[in-house]
Amino acid sequence: MKKIIAVFAFLSLGLLVSCGNENGPEAVAKKFIEATNKGEFEEAKKYADEQTGQMLGMVGGMMTPEKKEEAKKKDIKVEIVSSEVKDSIATVKYKLSGKDAEGTDEKTLSLKKVGDDWKVTINKEDKNKEGAPGAGAPAAPAAADTTAVPADTVAAPAE
Repeated sequence: MKKIIAVFAFLSLGLLVSCGNENGPEAVAKKFIEATNKGEFEEAKKYADEQTGQMLGMVGGMMTPEKKEEAKKKDIKVEIVSSEVKDSIATVKYKLSGKDAEGTDEKTLSLKKVGDDWKVTINKEDKNKEGAPGAGAPAAPAAADTTAVPADTVAAPAE
């Protein structure tokens, strides 16, 4: 009987430890990536620092309702490959798969500890440096191009 109780206690402890990681850097990164890939920028903001949240707000504001609906239907799965935590900074490597995934290369996402929570952090400088942390952040679905003019309506320059 003591063995059964010991085994049960051990399994219960293992369950508590595994459930306690729901807010770790890997879980936060996965939730963020899934939300952005589905065009759910308000949801993604929950997992982002303030600056990244502002960028998400701008991107979300530029998307048409049609593009948002299209993004929600995409078949994209997120696989966390690895993560590394140093003090209050984490780097999560991931891959996208599924019929609508654009590229299957390993990408990197940076997170930082804000209070007790891990938050995705992407800044403009990181986005411009290939291989930099945050440079592989999921691209938002493309917004509608409202500046395009049909080629046959462009006037020739006056002579």
